[in-house]
Amino acid sequence: MNQLRRWYRRLDQWTRSLSRVGYAVLTGVTAFCSYLLIGSFFGEFAVVSAVAMGLTLTVLYYALDPRER
Repeated sequence: MNQLRRWYRRLDQWTRSLSRVGYAVLTGVTAFCSYLLIGSFFGEFAVVSAVAMGLTLTVLYYALDPRER
């Protein structure tokens, strides 16, 4: 359990240290990969939709910057 908390804190610290662009790109790439993975489980290979989802979230996270304090 302590190891899991340590990994979580390390990941949290790393994401907080990313720039606005870096965080937006990370979010977009994560959305893209997740969309492809979940789609493949259901037998759909929707690359265009995955790219659209990734780009949309990248732009939104960059424009709105949800980490802003």
